Amino acid sequence: MHVSTVRRSLLSLLLPVQIGAQVTGKLAGTVVSEDSTPLAEARIQIAGTGMVLSGKDGRFRLTGVSHGDHVLEVRLLGYRKVLQPVKIRAGETLYVRVVLTLAPVPLEAVEIEAEPALLPAHFFNRQEIARMQPRVFTDVLRRVPGVLFQPTPGAFGPNEMVRMDRTIGIAGARGCPVLFYVNGTPFPATRDVSINEYVVPEDIIAIEVYNGSSQVPPQFQSNLLNARCGVIVIWTRVGNEDDPPPRPREE
Repeated sequence: MHVSTVRRSLLSLLLPVQIGAQVTGKLAGTVVSEDSTPLAEARIQIAGTGMVLSGKDGRFRLTGVSHGDHVLEVRLLGYRKVLQPVKIRAGETLYVRVVLTLAPVPLEAVEIEAEPALLPAHFFNRQEIARMQPRVFTDVLRRVPGVLFQPTPGAFGPNEMVRMDRTIGIAGARGCPVLFYVNGTPFPATRDVSINEYVVPEDIIAIEVYNGSSQVPPQFQSNLLNARCGVIVIWTRVGNEDDPPPRPREE
């Protein structure tokens, strides 16, 4: 009688461990480009689990994913973000292949020298951005006076258009849409796709915000692309990541 009691006690202790071990699964896969080239350093994440990076062969692995339906999020600078539904089964490993599509504008590293007379109205370096702990890129812009956010529907759900607190047109009731530059190249963030879909805070080394055309340096002037409304220049970790971010020179 005593032995049976002990065995039941042991089973009651082991049962929660066994059940807990079976309520999670694993997710493994490969991140590739449209031409099937493996993509390294892509950020892969599922809500409730940690973030992992794809290896040189494009492969990744997430463990401890709870049983049920999830949304897999994959990001890589220069590519459109992918949100892919997945169903995880307890005790099993799900294999997926994620194909990333290039963003419309190639990002190329360029060098720039800021002239003393044309200091940015607002400048943030990598350390300042890190201290803000932004969730998305536009969280940084919320600290800049005169920057407005207009909610709009987008191709991937609700979107925010970035505008300056200026009025344009005869009616004078609309905010003025800004022009983005990424590593010195004009970047056409459209109404359908937010700038947050292309740039993540972890990849940014510096941001320059010019509130109006009078502040914009010549290299960022573009009448055809609405530079008169203001320009936001984003510098990212492309090429040599040890290069320091561009800084305005003091007079």
